[in-house]
Amino acid sequence: MSANYHLLLRSPAHLKKIKAAGGNIRFVGKYTPAVIVSFKHPDQVRKIANSPELISIAKDQLLTLPYYKVNKVIKASAVPYPEHKLMNHQVLTWNIARVIGKRRLNSGAGVRVGVIDTGIDFHHPDLASNVKGGVNILSPSLPPMDENGHGTHIAGIIGALNNHYGVVGVAPKVSLYAIKVLNASGKGTISNLIRGVEWAIANRMHILNISISGGKLTTPLLDYVLQAAVKRGILVVAAAGNTGTPAGTGDTVSVPARLDPVISVAALNRNNGREPYSATGKVDLAAPGSQILSTYSFRRFAILSGTSMAAAHVSGVLAIYRAAYPRMDANELKKMVFQRAIDLPPAGPDPWTGRGLVRAL
Repeated sequence: MSANYHLLLRSPAHLKKIKAAGGNIRFVGKYTPAVIVSFKHPDQVRKIANSPELISIAKDQLLTLPYYKVNKVIKASAVPYPEHKLMNHQVLTWNIARVIGKRRLNSGAGVRVGVIDTGIDFHHPDLASNVKGGVNILSPSLPPMDENGHGTHIAGIIGALNNHYGVVGVAPKVSLYAIKVLNASGKGTISNLIRGVEWAIANRMHILNISISGGKLTTPLLDYVLQAAVKRGILVVAAAGNTGTPAGTGDTVSVPARLDPVISVAALNRNNGREPYSATGKVDLAAPGSQILSTYSFRRFAILSGTSMAAAHVSGVLAIYRAAYPRMDANELKKMVFQRAIDLPPAGPDPWTGRGLVRAL
């Protein structure tokens, strides 16, 4: 049975040797020296493993959605609004109000946010006009429609429309791009993610939201590709993961959030306390992640909980900053969002909530 491998090459000339060894080349990166190859037998891998043209080789790994809680799925006609506030004639949920404050700086117009996930329900009336494109990495001939719900929920937190309907996102005029790397069951591979990041580079995303968990193990190629995205000015945001302990002990942050170039986000409850499941360790920021109402697949809404939801708030806030300060580079924007976060106990950066609650001030 064939298996996929990630290869990081010094030179594309080595592709001929890979083919000669029996490798079936599935993908060659345009912006990075990324190569994904399928081999039928381990001895084919051994033929190229010691080549001086090969920087690294690693077997493909499974990626999944972080375990998250679906608190409630709601038909569009029954969206509940208890304890919600009105802002500009649009329902504003507690979590959005928490990060944008009393007055939104702007609506994120002109900022391109790639949602690397299960796709987006681009027919959803609270999202449709903000979804500007995307790609289905799993089946390139098909649109990146979301049959799971997770990606649509993330998209709604980032940029649900201000349209007198349903909910409103952090940045309601942002341009959303569905980068589908996970199937309807929320499963995929690191190969899918690598190809999704390459697409984001090619299509000049400003921000990438990756609410995906790959455990603690990574591959050199994934790290390299994410570094390449950051070097090209893309802000990469990821969920810290839902593998934390109530005591908040240990290094439990998942890939890709645990990688250096990625902004890792923890989940908070309504009282700005860390959610017991929120991973700890390499955490940069925190945001609401408990019982978050947002858009869902098949034109529905849902209340979900997890660090995935928290990451989406940070992506939305970054979109607001990107629109407000278009001359700032990605590193300057990252520093700004860190500096303007509201510190949460204990004082200073910590492994539970990082620099604190993200805010668009």
